[in-house]
Amino acid sequence: MEQGLSQRLVGRMAAALYVFAGVGTFSSALLPAAPGMQPAGIMAVSVAAALLGLLVWHLPWERWSSRATLSLVPVAFFLIALGNHFAGAEPFRYGIYFIVAFTWIGFGHPRGTSLVFTPLLLLAYVVPLFTTGTVSPNAIASLLIVGPICIGVGESVSWVSGRLRAAEFNLQRMHSERYFRSLIQNSSDLVMILDDAGRIRFESPAVERVLGHRSGGRIGHSPLDDVHPDDTPLVQDALGFVVGSPGAEQRLDFRVQHADGSWHVVEAICTNLLADEHVSGVVVNYRDVTERKLLEEQLQHQAFHDGLTDLANRALFTDRVEHALARLSRAPGGIAVLFIDLDDFKTVNDSLGHGAGDELLVAVARRLGVAMRPSDTAARLGGDEFGVLLEDVGADEAQQIAGRILEGFREPVAIGRSQLVVHASIGIAVATGPRTTAVELLRNADIAMYSAKQRRKGGYQLFEPGMQRAAVRRLQINADLERALDRGEFSLRYQPLVTLDSGEIRGVEALVRWEHPRRGVVLPAEFIGLAEENGLIVPIGRWVLGEACRQAQTWQNEGEPGLGLNVNLSAKQLLDPGLTADVADALAQSGLDPSLLTLEITESILMHDTAHTTATLERLKGLGARIAIDDFGTGYSSLSYLRRFPIDCLKVDQSFIAAIERGGEETAILTSILALSRTLKLETVAEGVENVIQATRLRAMGGDLAQGYYFARPLAAGDLAVLLQQGIEGRLALPA
Repeated sequence: MEQGLSQRLVGRMAAALYVFAGVGTFSSALLPAAPGMQPAGIMAVSVAAALLGLLVWHLPWERWSSRATLSLVPVAFFLIALGNHFAGAEPFRYGIYFIVAFTWIGFGHPRGTSLVFTPLLLLAYVVPLFTTGTVSPNAIASLLIVGPICIGVGESVSWVSGRLRAAEFNLQRMHSERYFRSLIQNSSDLVMILDDAGRIRFESPAVERVLGHRSGGRIGHSPLDDVHPDDTPLVQDALGFVVGSPGAEQRLDFRVQHADGSWHVVEAICTNLLADEHVSGVVVNYRDVTERKLLEEQLQHQAFHDGLTDLANRALFTDRVEHALARLSRAPGGIAVLFIDLDDFKTVNDSLGHGAGDELLVAVARRLGVAMRPSDTAARLGGDEFGVLLEDVGADEAQQIAGRILEGFREPVAIGRSQLVVHASIGIAVATGPRTTAVELLRNADIAMYSAKQRRKGGYQLFEPGMQRAAVRRLQINADLERALDRGEFSLRYQPLVTLDSGEIRGVEALVRWEHPRRGVVLPAEFIGLAEENGLIVPIGRWVLGEACRQAQTWQNEGEPGLGLNVNLSAKQLLDPGLTADVADALAQSGLDPSLLTLEITESILMHDTAHTTATLERLKGLGARIAIDDFGTGYSSLSYLRRFPIDCLKVDQSFIAAIERGGEETAILTSILALSRTLKLETVAEGVENVIQATRLRAMGGDLAQGYYFARPLAAGDLAVLLQQGIEGRLALPA
């Protein structure tokens, strides 16, 4: 910036010198002439000043002069011309300055003006010699001195200017060479020059940082020596193309071996400069991009994998399914998608916290990996939902793998101090052709999974076309369910619990029904699962508890003292902090004796957060209520938890009752359960008794109570009151 200012300053000084010459000539002509000062002397002074201005102007800085400065030059020559005119010089002489001024305007450059100015100035002094025949001393001096000076100065200035420009160019080139040499020597990127045979001719010092080799130690070697064997063909092809194509450039990434034996990824740019006389080789730039590649791979992995389980996410899983379907168009076969949903997973989150839930999800992911084939793809689709893609399978093999997965979940999972058993429902959708889309296949598997949950949790179900209609129905039911409680659409049915010895009705189990305005009576199997999912089970359960206790107390008042009441509790209710208060309110408002209330919980609930479950059951026992285990024998029946929890009654699952007539293993298990209950002084209730043979054998095996269609179906409160008055023992007496 300072150099530019000095150059402009010198240019302006030269222009000022021109103006000074013009003003001096003009003013000396108007003022009385100084002694001995003749017009020729005035012109000589003005010419000398003009020549000096030309000299200064010809120097390299003139190209930086501004347009305002350039405009002063023709003004100066006009003033010189006017000064000579008033001094009485011949018209030839001062006319020359007018011509020079116009020439400057036309050429716009000092050298063009000097080429015109010099011969014209000489003619101005030579012409009078021929016109007058006399030559004054001033004319001779001008001819012999001023003329050669003008010619010499003009050419000398041009020569000096050219040499200065050449010196400046050489200086700049030397500076540029040093600059670029410094850049190459200190660059973090490795720069190599290869000859036409592909051998290293030059290598920058960055080779020590990039590859760990000593600078210059690989001269004469091929860069392919350090390239990974898998990448060598790619690099050979690229280098061969560049060497054979003048001016060609190729960019590629590949792996090279560091001096320490590790493999680094480099980004290389190869440029053919064999035709460039300053290079005469192939220039190769290496940049180490190992960290960048690792970061890109990590970001790509995160984009398509679940951060918790490291399984594929929904996007990657859908993409894999689409590719598998596309392959079906080229090769016959079949694929299957398993949609896996963990049962009661929210219970784990609510009771143990989300950290425990995350540990459980990770454990599920590991067990999926064990149960699957190496060619299968597992994914976490979101929340507690998982997907498995099976290729080259049919429906039978897909169901076998689903069964193997469920079997792998049976082993309890240690989460902190708790032992959790994973229960899951699996939906299976199979495709044998490419006409099915990935979205449809996933949707069908999802629908089949919900069908599996409705039939029985912990199982699998193959998709059938009719299930889609059921799914639509389920969606509508879910929407209606949210308004059912406010509209008073729920009612209760009561099924007797009968003493096997006498046939006496000892109690009733309250069963909820939904009186849908359009569909009629909706059974619990259709809506209880939905109510648990959307959180409505807690207010529905609160209503059931209060209504059942009120009705039970009504029967007490009507002459049925000691009639017990059983009410089911869901897992969500057991985890609800307000459960104890709800039970206490129901008992207080109804006036029912707490000892007549039995709260039923499923066996699987006991496996979740035993500390919390124990505390809750202890609080309920503190109110005076009894505790029963429902569906006993279907889960992991354990003597340890029967001793640990405050349990009063075991309700044996109906699958064991149905097997009594066949005998075999189930009968042996039932016998063991009854014996165990007697040892622990627990009451037993056999569920699902449907005929006299089952009832008779149960009594012979030492069963206490039973319920089922053999005795009575679930009845409305009024119908049950009639049955209580009539009695079962007389109408359905058991054989002796």
